Amino acid sequence: MKKLASPILAALLLSSLAPLPSAVSLAPTAAHAAVQPDTIREYTRPAKTANSEYNDRSVEAPVSWLIVEDHRLEACNAAGKCVTYSSHPILRINGEGRTALAHSLDTWSKQEAQDAKKGFDFTYECKKDDLRRDFLKETAYFDYSVIAKWGRVDEHMISFCLFGISYAGGAHPMHGKGGMTFDAKTGKEVGLAAIVSNRETLLQALAAAFRTQYPNREEELFAYDIDKQLERIHPAEKGLDTFSWYMGTRGELVFLYSPYALAPYASGDFTLTIKREDAPRLFTKAYPLK
Repeated sequence: MKKLASPILAALLLSSLAPLPSAVSLAPTAAHAAVQPDTIREYTRPAKTANSEYNDRSVEAPVSWLIVEDHRLEACNAAGKCVTYSSHPILRINGEGRTALAHSLDTWSKQEAQDAKKGFDFTYECKKDDLRRDFLKETAYFDYSVIAKWGRVDEHMISFCLFGISYAGGAHPMHGKGGMTFDAKTGKEVGLAAIVSNRETLLQALAAAFRTQYPNREEELFAYDIDKQLERIHPAEKGLDTFSWYMGTRGELVFLYSPYALAPYASGDFTLTIKREDAPRLFTKAYPLK
């Protein structure tokens, strides 16, 4: 399963940017001769309840032994207004035990922090450049990810859906979804190969799910046909490595397709759900439900 990447792919090309110091100054120009340095600050806040109105916060875990927090990094100008921010989720175990899982979640959270820092650096540089040109002075740029939905969480598996969104100027933000699944006992990431029997059966089930869940929308796809589109973005030589997924609360598989994966941005994203009863030949005997 592929990890959720920053929706702004250009951020990956900017890994050579120097780390931001605690206070970064915008370069003075003729129009901004007295610009004061921005203040960079960091803080952590707890996850939201499922019915909370805040969209840039992760959803709290459905079990008491799993703690979710969001770590936020932001730049504020001399007036105290936020000009750029990023945040990423942190997962940790509450209490003793589950040592292997605790170590894996810590490693994952640290990787999320590195990715968030790259996203922050990228959007901050874009914001500074646009301010120099007097663009979008009142708009904060951002790059953040959250745990948007929990799937199966029990003594055998932890599975969830991530949502990431970035805005660095332009007509609209870029967003995407990704899934993550851990073995709750070993702490290891669960690969799709452990869950499904083979790629061909999976593609057939995905095509059937698309036609059921999104009827009369194949003409929107880049290939105008869901079978051809799936073959195009999931080539045989890549095996099962190109799929983004998580397991739902009832053992179903949920596959996530961000804008531009299947169709143009205007078509939005697509979520394809495969229930066990709809594709009995697809699921292996691994991680059975009670």
